Amino acid sequence: MVFTELVEFVENKFGFDTLDAMLEASMLEEKGAYTQAANYSYEELVAIVSRLAEITNSPAGDLIEAYGRHLFGRIVNLYPPMVANFSSSLAFISQVDTFIHPEVKKLYPDADLPSFKLITLNENELIIDYKSNKPLMSLARGLMLGAADFFHETIEILEDNQADETGRLARFTVRRYG
Repeated sequence: MVFTELVEFVENKFGFDTLDAMLEASMLEEKGAYTQAANYSYEELVAIVSRLAEITNSPAGDLIEAYGRHLFGRIVNLYPPMVANFSSSLAFISQVDTFIHPEVKKLYPDADLPSFKLITLNENELIIDYKSNKPLMSLARGLMLGAADFFHETIEILEDNQADETGRLARFTVRRYG
């Protein structure tokens, strides 16, 4: 799903010519022909986003964050039950590992998902540790912003990145306003 939605995102945001140039320049094994039923390599994702960053003269992290925001909206449209039991972005984000990721694993058993460890949660602030074998903190930020959009909330996300021997770790502090 990450790949099929990325192709759609690029075409909608930047147009078919940019999408075509991105896929051509990336020299991809799949040549942009993705299905939701398959898994694709992290390296292919990096190649796509790197080429898009070059073509659009935009920072890759900003592109991935914008894509994550878009992706959240698509997830809600495709799988509405995933958000049905939540009343706020913080409640949703706090349950990603305990509720959302098990549902994703049912749909995509081979998915290599990050883990989210809840540190603290109150009405207006969440602190959560993100750990992944892939440094996709920008995607996580974008998904969190997408959750805030969905719940019509304003949030601020502070990020403290740390490297460790098993991959990447980031601590997100998410504050809700208003």
